[in-house]
Amino acid sequence: MPTRMKWNCDELNSMQRSEEMNGKALVVIDIQNDITKHCRDIMERLNAAIEWAAESGMEIVYIQHNNLSAGTRTFKPGIKGAELVPELKVVSDHIFVKTKANALTSETFSEFIQSREIREFYITGADATACVKSTCFNMAKAGYAVHVISDCVTSYDLKKMPVMLAYYADKGCEVKDLAGCMGSKYQYKRLDNHNFTGHSLDDYVRYQTVTACWRKINNDWQLVPNVYEENWSQVQCREIAEDVAQHINLDRTSFGAFDGKRIIGFATVSHRVFGVTSRYVQLVCFQISAEYRRQGIGRKLFSMACEEARRLGADKLYISAHSSKESQAAYRALGCSFAEEINEELAAAEPFDVQMEYRL
Repeated sequence: MPTRMKWNCDELNSMQRSEEMNGKALVVIDIQNDITKHCRDIMERLNAAIEWAAESGMEIVYIQHNNLSAGTRTFKPGIKGAELVPELKVVSDHIFVKTKANALTSETFSEFIQSREIREFYITGADATACVKSTCFNMAKAGYAVHVISDCVTSYDLKKMPVMLAYYADKGCEVKDLAGCMGSKYQYKRLDNHNFTGHSLDDYVRYQTVTACWRKINNDWQLVPNVYEENWSQVQCREIAEDVAQHINLDRTSFGAFDGKRIIGFATVSHRVFGVTSRYVQLVCFQISAEYRRQGIGRKLFSMACEEARRLGADKLYISAHSSKESQAAYRALGCSFAEEINEELAAAEPFDVQMEYRL
């Protein structure tokens, strides 16, 4: 059995509880082995949310669904399918079982809420169309403050996610991504020749450890072991910075994330519209400095790039994407898929890339 990631209880108890977090809880709903396959797409962000909430002094609560219906095959008490997924970071013993969609129907959970005087909830988990939906509706109806962490919630049908996020907001919930909930300390700006120069990437860390890459073999995509480390030298950083600076506001639009004056991530969109079946523009660059990853910075920059692509009249964003397992997982988590129309020029320029698109 895989080892579950679990923090030392003494370490957790010794954490300084922030006064502003009293009466608040992060709730993880139904991240179990039998849940939708898409739960693993949000796992990194979900674990990051758990760490943030624990460090902020919130209660961390895990909800497990048990299906008591006769002849049931999923979420059956006592079977592996009903267990929390092994990748989930478990930092407390506050694990409560429910048998209905609404988590508040769990008597032990409701008693816990009352005993801890919890009035504010941050909701994560699955399924957005079922148990998350019912729990959010009933919490808001009961007068609790409810925050839905939008990029830490998923569904078996990802096409329904925009509708569900709108539903939560309509029912009185606050809907924000993880970076928004954490209160971003970074600044996001459109790059120009005043805030970006040929030396702006001198402190940038491109470092990535690759373990495997996707390759198309006999017309079938396969994950092939390929272990290596990738990094940019300062010479490469300056070459890339000079290229970005040269094209700013000429034939590309670039956005940057800044920690103070230091640029820690950037995304560049080409102004050229192409395609026969769709109107594409290319995401030319999309990079986050190594030590700043998994904080929602990439998602924010990607969103800004998408807005620019729409402004340019595109209906899809085209990405010639790194084929590593890690990079592909990141793009998939953003909602990207294989490109329906291949740009042969871009594919030939980077033959090992995976040609992807994002529907705007």
